[in-house]
Amino acid sequence: MKTAFIPNFTGKRWLKISLRSLHILGIAGVFSSVITATPMAFYWLLAISSGVGLLVLEAFSNILWFVQVRGLVIYIKLALLSGTFYYPQWAWHLLVVMILLSGVISHAPSSVRYFSFLHFKKIKSIDDIKG
Repeated sequence: MKTAFIPNFTGKRWLKISLRSLHILGIAGVFSSVITATPMAFYWLLAISSGVGLLVLEAFSNILWFVQVRGLVIYIKLALLSGTFYYPQWAWHLLVVMILLSGVISHAPSSVRYFSFLHFKKIKSIDDIKG
């Protein structure tokens, strides 16, 4: 079974670093927008578009991402992001939780990030599912 729909390519690492940096800038602007109650659509657009870019790049570089904890955290963050629109009075709190989740999962050991909630073990490739 093929797990990578986006193969490795020259510059992929730098693309991910660039998208991640733009995403952090966007989230900082969104957080500022929420705290000051000042509409800053540019930062929302930057955060969402760079986030979608990262999601597509990560998920389709290895579709096992969809069943790993690192993917699960993104599902949770998307739910929290939706909450900022439905419950704007809680937006600040929801964004803080999203930032904390991001920091924890990005610095967690691979045994946590690559743990499959479907297979109940660490999987990095299709071969890890067998046995």
